[in-house]
Amino acid sequence: MLRGVLERLDAPVPRLDEDALGALLHDVFGVDGPLERLAGERDLNHAVGGRFVLKVQNATDGEDVIEMSSLAIAELARRDPGLPVSQVVPARSGALWHPVADATGRTCFARLFTFMDGHHPAADELDEPALHDWGATVARVGRGLRGFFHPAARYEIAWDVARASDQRAGVGVVPGSGRDVVATALDRFAAHVAPGLGGLRAQVVHNDMGRANVLVDEHGAVSGIIDFGDMTHTALVCDLAVAVADVLNGRDDALDAVPAMVAGFRSVTPLEPDEAAVLGDLIAARLAITAVIMSRHVRADGVDVLDDVDGAVRMLHAIDAVGWDRFTAQLAAHARGETAQWAPRRDAELLRARASTLGPQTLTYDEPLHVVRGEGAYLIGADGRRYLDAYNNVPVVGHCHPEVVRATAAQLATLNTNTRYLHEGSVALAERLIASAPAGLDRVLFVNSGSEANDLALRIARHATGRRGVLVTRFAYHGITEATFALSPESWQHATPPPDVALLEPPGDRPAALPQPGHPDVAAACRGMELAATVVDGSFISDGMLGPAHAWVRRTADATRAHGGLYVADEVQAGFGRTGDALWSVAAAGVTPDVITLGKPMGNGFPVAAVITRSDLADPFIAATDYFSTFGGNTVAAAAGLAVLRVIDEEDLVERARQRGAQLRARLEALPGVGDVRSWGLMAGVDVGPERADAVVNALRERGVLIGRTGPDGGTLKLRPPLIVTADEIDLLAGELANVLAA
Repeated sequence: MLRGVLERLDAPVPRLDEDALGALLHDVFGVDGPLERLAGERDLNHAVGGRFVLKVQNATDGEDVIEMSSLAIAELARRDPGLPVSQVVPARSGALWHPVADATGRTCFARLFTFMDGHHPAADELDEPALHDWGATVARVGRGLRGFFHPAARYEIAWDVARASDQRAGVGVVPGSGRDVVATALDRFAAHVAPGLGGLRAQVVHNDMGRANVLVDEHGAVSGIIDFGDMTHTALVCDLAVAVADVLNGRDDALDAVPAMVAGFRSVTPLEPDEAAVLGDLIAARLAITAVIMSRHVRADGVDVLDDVDGAVRMLHAIDAVGWDRFTAQLAAHARGETAQWAPRRDAELLRARASTLGPQTLTYDEPLHVVRGEGAYLIGADGRRYLDAYNNVPVVGHCHPEVVRATAAQLATLNTNTRYLHEGSVALAERLIASAPAGLDRVLFVNSGSEANDLALRIARHATGRRGVLVTRFAYHGITEATFALSPESWQHATPPPDVALLEPPGDRPAALPQPGHPDVAAACRGMELAATVVDGSFISDGMLGPAHAWVRRTADATRAHGGLYVADEVQAGFGRTGDALWSVAAAGVTPDVITLGKPMGNGFPVAAVITRSDLADPFIAATDYFSTFGGNTVAAAAGLAVLRVIDEEDLVERARQRGAQLRARLEALPGVGDVRSWGLMAGVDVGPERADAVVNALRERGVLIGRTGPDGGTLKLRPPLIVTADEIDLLAGELANVLAA
């Protein structure tokens, strides 16, 4: 036990014989009646003739603590008279408590309470309605104590879940196999809960509404709340976590029963998103605290407490079997009031179902990765393992960025409709995009994906020029629609280009012996073809990550216009600050394109995309075609897009991409046994050859790091961590890559 921190089991039950108790009742409280000993871990409790309960508090409870709980009980009676709370009966003097010396000379405080009918339920006695009622009762007590405070609420008690980390050093006292899951629960608390706990709603809470302190009637409904001995000031959600852990501890179906209690609590006090996110780990932390503290103690009557420890450990093992992150994610959804849209399946079953419904669509790794949650730079697997995600380009500001989540959820709960109504959202986002673009681009057309944006850009170019020819680089990728598939040699896999499409050799000294080489310049590429547009991904990711190539971009843009075409800058992969020197890669080259296309990084994965162009190109096209995208730029999409831009600005992510990109390049260039290393901001390509690239990608997945591969021969490792990646995460990425290459 930590010095000065109360464990509540560290002093014996007060000792007074029945004669002394009878005299105390008669002389102090004016009550007579037969005494019947009641259970109590640390207090001396007696029923008095079925009308009252005499409680002699443990000597460790100071008078300030007694006063706090007495005033809190009175406050609850005033605020919520329907709560079945055992009330304090004043002494003849009007005092709510009375000092008494027990047989060992310790000073204890005695109180008289009203008797409450009911019984303490067994672990498996409560059905779903009863559990719902229990959760609602916990919330009612918390609501009744809202705004209540007493100086004693600041005292340090080891049973406060917020202090869970204090128990980490004591894990060794837990018997047998329980140590590992208890340690995991406490480590997760330290990593995922403790840093943000101070930002959650906090107040004085009951902190102990388990089965030992609550009575139920024959139907399982709460009929009496009889003990307030562990009250403290802590995060409100801890009160629910304590109740769930203590009520369900010992049930075979404990995890299945959790949602009923959470739903009951939520019916009275809705949980905030940050509270919902940590609830699962708080429940686990309470179970771990129980296992550690109770393993250290034997009740005063000599009864072993290992049953309590066993129940807590079994529930932690059940969480471990489900997967820690899956448990916390699913519980967070329940806590937010969301109904699960699917039942979890094991990988083999899910693979079979996927094949029979989605067909032979490619999965990224040899051993498919089953993910259930994203957080920052990480994806979390169904087994709870965290994977550093240096592969996915779309979550540009990190998976589930809180600002983007809040903005989209709030707007979805308010209004989601199309742009044929007046609304500030789409206009504000368009204004923000125009302000960020090179001068002269003054129109924004919203769509839902990068494929749609490139398809629309091609339509605008062909309408404006009256021509059909398009140039793309030799192994580019621009989308999945019929038109953009034709612009995506990566998808043709070296087949003959479709009609009206010709290949342009990308920048850099790349292997010339590959099938379907591109032409060296615009004039040669469009010979015999009337050029409508050249479409270029300025990072040349699919060509093998060849950016930056500012001189090539300037020369190609000028030549495209000289041949009557429009220059389309596809910023789906290279935009939104990823280059580390500008929001758009084409701006870094000093070029004003005729069209910029954006994809789903614009909404951090929410389906929103856009075409930014000039009014002299957009307006005639709209007038001639009555162009409209039903939900392109809808109100929720606008909220997501604005949130992403706001995060990029407020977190200075362009500069971070520059700094972390320089760190990444330095680490990659130090790798032994690799070919050319190319990078631009937080995009990097490392040449290792096609067979080795496949092996490296899969080996890294086994080590908890996700990357991809690219290039005409598939021999270039592709690294694209989110812009919020930290220096430590860059070191982790490079370090694991070095380990795999060495192996």
